[in-house]
Amino acid sequence: MSRTDLLEKIKHAEASASTEVVKAEQEQISANNRIPLDREELISKERKLADKKSKKEINVAMEEINGQKTEILKKGKKDNLRMKSKAEDRIDNASQKFVDTFLESLA
Repeated sequence: MSRTDLLEKIKHAEASASTEVVKAEQEQISANNRIPLDREELISKERKLADKKSKKEINVAMEEINGQKTEILKKGKKDNLRMKSKAEDRIDNASQKFVDTFLESLA
């Protein structure tokens, strides 16, 4: 191989390497420009997932709260009926005692 051929091959290799370097620099610039967009997209995606998860957890908690509320209301109604019944019995007893005392005072 002659010196001229060798120099020609070197020039082609340098030109090819230079083209590859320019291409790599452009790809790096493009990648750097995409970073904020990719970051925003990732943040948005994670926010949506977190919102969805928190809504699901809130719904589960609300169902649990509603169940406990129903249970408390049932117990409260039962206790109220029991207390009402006792109060009515006491009122009946007191009324009867009053009537008996009144009748005794007349006799």
